[in-house]
Amino acid sequence: MSKRWTAVILLVAFGLRMVGLNGRALWYDEAFSILYAEKEWATMLAGALTPVNGAAAEEHPLLYYALLHGWMELAGQSPLAARYLSVLCGVLTTAVGFALGRQLFDRRAGQATAVIIAVAPFAVYYAQEARMYALLGLLTLSATAVFVHAWRTRRRWAWLAYGVLAGLTLHTHHLGGLFLAAPAGWSVWRWLQLRRARQWRGWLLAHLLALALLAPWLAALPRQLAVVRQGYWIPRPGPVELLQTLLVFHFSSDNQALPAWLTPWALGLSLLPPAFLLLGAARARARPCRLPGAGTLLPALALGPIALAFVISQALPIYTIRALLPAALAYYVLLAGLFVTGPAPTAVKWTTLPAAALVVILALGSHYSYARFPRPPFPAAAAALRDAFNPATDVIVHANKLSFLPLHVYDRALPQAFVADPPGSPADTLARPTQRALGVWAAADLATAVDDHPRVWLVLFERETAEYAAQGRPHPHLAWLAARYTLRERLHFNDLTVYLFVRTGA
Repeated sequence: MSKRWTAVILLVAFGLRMVGLNGRALWYDEAFSILYAEKEWATMLAGALTPVNGAAAEEHPLLYYALLHGWMELAGQSPLAARYLSVLCGVLTTAVGFALGRQLFDRRAGQATAVIIAVAPFAVYYAQEARMYALLGLLTLSATAVFVHAWRTRRRWAWLAYGVLAGLTLHTHHLGGLFLAAPAGWSVWRWLQLRRARQWRGWLLAHLLALALLAPWLAALPRQLAVVRQGYWIPRPGPVELLQTLLVFHFSSDNQALPAWLTPWALGLSLLPPAFLLLGAARARARPCRLPGAGTLLPALALGPIALAFVISQALPIYTIRALLPAALAYYVLLAGLFVTGPAPTAVKWTTLPAAALVVILALGSHYSYARFPRPPFPAAAAALRDAFNPATDVIVHANKLSFLPLHVYDRALPQAFVADPPGSPADTLARPTQRALGVWAAADLATAVDDHPRVWLVLFERETAEYAAQGRPHPHLAWLAARYTLRERLHFNDLTVYLFVRTGA
């Protein structure tokens, strides 16, 4: 019967990750993934590593793009096809979570872990995106399961497998190294506690193997980190970002806000599980996990990457909540284990659970129906522009790359241009070598993009105009066009607006 329940949980995980998979609009990062991954390896490599002011052009490793390239060769490039790779990673992560929870606690804890991963909005969200985060979660949780097995059994093959998974993690996202630092630090702490270094040969072999797998990329790593040093969109984190992390781990994602009326309830409920974990600490010592010392391993895996990212970001801004998905997965294992075996009264548990389940349902509903920045209905906008565009007189100009790349993916044949980001600004993240690899080019300014066409379609997010309005001035692109053209029409696609400006007499 327990095997059937596990199968049901995996089916639920698959179903939740398939909801609206093809209907939800691609956003900028996903469009970038598709455009980049469709290129040959040499083009991707040049687009990532060509130096720009001493830094690399692209900050991410290329393992995910290489896998997506092969996947799209088989499955195609539709949103459904491109995202399905992440869906598979998300379902496999649910299965690995079950195995890890069972390995550390018992079968009930394994199933509880699988349930949490299956329904957690944070895990669902990034298992529906054509980005590397679902793969990162799968590799790190698999590495954790293999690490636990290696530590328990002392088998050489398990340490070798851990080294391979650790190397692949580092080739997926650089911040995966923050997560891998936790078991490494925990091992040293256990050796100091035990006053002897057990299994140090296997442990050392695993880490040397991981570094050997990363070696071909080590020469590029300093240049990629220089991208962040030169100015990047990630701000220095503070208490607000820590609270946001707590909320995201439980009920949200960092790329889409919950409805305002739901946020206080979700944040309040997010404070309860950590309280249960503190109450469960004494019980965990009294009834240890199957792995001696696991009572400190899981907190290290869940909190260590957050603390490291927070401290490092005070000097070098790297604090990206989506890249902390591995820490969230470790937290779900810990939460499930202590929920099943912890000391909290049953009445408290089963009072909190329905409230949390209701918020999860509402949060997932918000996620599935969300169609505003950064993912407004781009397909509808592409169709409207396609119907209205006159190639003899018209030009389509995007205020920036955030709307251009998705619309370009949805209609490759429609001529479009976009204005370059201000050089050196935090938004200036699409370097010329990367543009060359993608086969798209930014115009230096609006006048260059317009190129004296009599009819101009300007694509602009409303939040951009609102930001300038808050400063008491109009958006400079709108002001420039209003001084030279007449506004003829506005087309609204939620918070994406398409303006038609026409020169008098055209």
